[in-house]
Amino acid sequence: MKFSATFLSLALLLAGSVEAASHVNRGHWRRTGPSAVYNEPTPVGPEGPGETPPTTPTQPTDGAGSGKRGLEYNDASLTHLFTSPQFTWAYNWDSTPGGSLPSGVTFFPMLWDSSTDHTNSWSTNAAAAIAAGATHLLAFNEPDLGSQANMSPTDAANAWRTYMEPFHGSATLVSPAVTNGGTPLGVAWMSAFLAACSDCHIDKIAIHIYDSATNIAYFQSYIQSVYAQFNKPIMLTEFGASGSTAQQQTFLTQMMAWLDSQSYVTHYAYFFVSNGILVSGNSLSALGTTYNAQ
Repeated sequence: MKFSATFLSLALLLAGSVEAASHVNRGHWRRTGPSAVYNEPTPVGPEGPGETPPTTPTQPTDGAGSGKRGLEYNDASLTHLFTSPQFTWAYNWDSTPGGSLPSGVTFFPMLWDSSTDHTNSWSTNAAAAIAAGATHLLAFNEPDLGSQANMSPTDAANAWRTYMEPFHGSATLVSPAVTNGGTPLGVAWMSAFLAACSDCHIDKIAIHIYDSATNIAYFQSYIQSVYAQFNKPIMLTEFGASGSTAQQQTFLTQMMAWLDSQSYVTHYAYFFVSNGILVSGNSLSALGTTYNAQ
């Protein structure tokens, strides 16, 4: 593994936060920390493994942001600490918001996996979310990992046809969110899913990335390679960086500016709105203040 030591420190920090621990007993699908195993994959573009992906389109940015920024949370009340107009969407790995969100922030429901715990109420909850203004529906959370949704590409494709496809035309349908792990995880899993679901309407690709705060070039090249391979808009629904607070703040400032400038990246959310991470007590943490920039 490329960064097992640095990632382990991040995982321990997140898993050890009071807010995260408090949610372990409330629902197994709620996040308590990033998944613990990532291997940096070889970027794959149209030219083949190891080749540099083609230059990707960008859009100018005036430094004021793009409205792509999102809030991922377990406790909805904590989202009200974030006041930047750049926040336009939020999700909580569930199909109902679990509380009110800040004005101007729209809840995007997720179908976490294909178990009856989640599918029994999915159609009703997704329809209600769309009626309330949701423009996107999110599919399975890290199905490439056994500790998360744990679904084969074929099983995920079958579940997509049953639960996601009926909403085609009513909302933007977002692919399962995969890790940045190496084969058979990550983009390899996504490729197999798209092949198994070739008759499905999949509007955007969701990905997660974790690495060191000092390795911003990897984050950027990985996102570019995913776009080059699948040629669909990208939603970065989880990303996080290990390092000192100062390193994380520098990383996040630079990464947000870069994400805002990429026309094919439509939404992003830093991991996550929780005490000990983006929140400290009843206020934003230093990193949360950086994420809340206007």
